[in-house]
Amino acid sequence: MKTETKTDDARVRAILTAALKTFAQYGYRKTSMEDLARAAGMSRPALYQHFRNKEDVACNLVRGYFSETVGKVRAALSEPGSPEQVLERAFRAKLDGMDELLKSPHGEELLALGHAVSAGDVAEGMACLEQGFADWLQAQEQIGAVRFEGAALDVARVIVATLDGIKKPPFDRLEEDLVQLAKLIGRGLAC
Repeated sequence: MKTETKTDDARVRAILTAALKTFAQYGYRKTSMEDLARAAGMSRPALYQHFRNKEDVACNLVRGYFSETVGKVRAALSEPGSPEQVLERAFRAKLDGMDELLKSPHGEELLALGHAVSAGDVAEGMACLEQGFADWLQAQEQIGAVRFEGAALDVARVIVATLDGIKKPPFDRLEEDLVQLAKLIGRGLAC
């Protein structure tokens, strides 16, 4: 029984990987279930055994992104360094794996996709990210490494919203903007 589950999990991961590449290549609106099945190397009926429709695939991509990203961000925040260094690592962790999507001619459409088809999952994922930053802020404040006014969760919401705000076309400046944002916020928080 466990072997079937592992096989199914591997198959679902392979489908989602192929789906992300296909969405990046054609855009969400122009991608069909047939395109997704072909990219995953299976028939359309086989794809329907795992996902109800294209929206279900997209929702699973969003949930998978946040599930993985929250862990990466928390790990980056747990590493030692100045607030500036820690934030830069955490920001990179949040944007890790988005290169293909952002470099795609459909990057803007795909970024908006999560809010369109999976708003609840996006809200839940963002709340988890915000809590991760809030936990870091509280821990750093307790040891005297940072200072801020207001509640840690409110400051964390501003940090996450600002980080999301730099994800806009043209994406060729994203790397420089990420570093600049980490410097601005990190230096502003440092004691």
